[in-house]
Amino acid sequence: MGCTDTLIHIGESYAQSTPLSIEPLFEIYDRLAKAHVKGELLNQALEKLANYKELTQVALDSVNKRFSGNIKARLLTLGGELSMSTLANYILRSNGLDSCTLALEEWPIVTDDNFEDAAPNYEMSQKRIHALIEPLEEDKVISLAGFLGITADELETILGRGGSDLTAVFISCLLKNIYHTETLLYKDVPVQSADPKVVRGQKTEHVKALTYNEAHKASMMGMKIVQSPAIAMARRFTQPLLVVPIDEPESYSAIRSETSDGEVVKCLTGKKGCAILTMNDEKSHSLEDSLRIWERRNDFMDLGAEPLETGERLRDFLFLDSDFLMKNEEKLKGFDENMKIEYGLGVVTLIGDRMKDSPGVASLAIGAISGINIKRGIFAPHTSQIILVVEEKNVNPTVAAIHLKKSEMNR
Repeated sequence: MGCTDTLIHIGESYAQSTPLSIEPLFEIYDRLAKAHVKGELLNQALEKLANYKELTQVALDSVNKRFSGNIKARLLTLGGELSMSTLANYILRSNGLDSCTLALEEWPIVTDDNFEDAAPNYEMSQKRIHALIEPLEEDKVISLAGFLGITADELETILGRGGSDLTAVFISCLLKNIYHTETLLYKDVPVQSADPKVVRGQKTEHVKALTYNEAHKASMMGMKIVQSPAIAMARRFTQPLLVVPIDEPESYSAIRSETSDGEVVKCLTGKKGCAILTMNDEKSHSLEDSLRIWERRNDFMDLGAEPLETGERLRDFLFLDSDFLMKNEEKLKGFDENMKIEYGLGVVTLIGDRMKDSPGVASLAIGAISGINIKRGIFAPHTSQIILVVEEKNVNPTVAAIHLKKSEMNR
């Protein structure tokens, strides 16, 4: 747990000329190898891990003031995913499975040049599919590093936070014209109607099925089950996903185009760390284009424009990542120096495709939280979501109060 965050912390320490050691991280890998790899395979595993440790150190030594781009991707993959997939490979082999890994020079996932949040390119990756097919035709299990891609000129990229989901889904889609592929994403917890830690004392329900649309909205609005780009990829290729909890595999959730589940509200999600940005309407269009086209951000919503008595029109945007605004506030003021940002907000979202055909859901939700100040309501059941913007401190109480009314909403 936390290997990626540890590597980021170490990389940033090198950028600040206060370098931290990678020794503790690789001691964990060595300890796991000694516990689970047997015989001569153990010596081979330790040798491979030592090589990755050396390569990781070389990557760190090349950090110069900024820890970003290809250097960051190289460090996170060498010291993280490639090391772990190698370790997993030797554990599988020690338990009698004919397993293998793939070398970086034959990596099958080709991406764009957005090093820290890369998007896989299906057509270019198809040209490398032989790297997957050859071992599979030899009945080998492939222990494939997640999170990792390469550019057309073979520079390392990473597929964003949660990118191992996208790795699994994309590989399934690459192979589905040749094999009958299924995608199982093993997780710590099952998909439930709400986070049990938030609705303490209430019984949560296992969500058996979600459409791609419902899963995407839930992921965007705070349910950390499957990475949003992975859901979008599955939807593009109509590849069903099974989200399987490790300790309760029978409580899996299926994500596909359509579901037979008749529930109106499938689940409730809560997300903190949001903000509302208010700015001049005319100037807002340049900002929106910049964020969507150049920054490739889709984690904000247009809340519409309202005219003032002066005749000026102000537009509001809901941002789901207030940290982005804090880090770039001065740059954003270049679009409108009079813009204002309200921090300390969160969103509570009701998710369900059938809400568009079921009037009264919003009124039940609002009635459940009469004592909580709603900063903004986005009542758009035709988009499979109803969003309530509240103060950050009220996110959990709002989810808990509305969840008590869920059965009433589904009658």
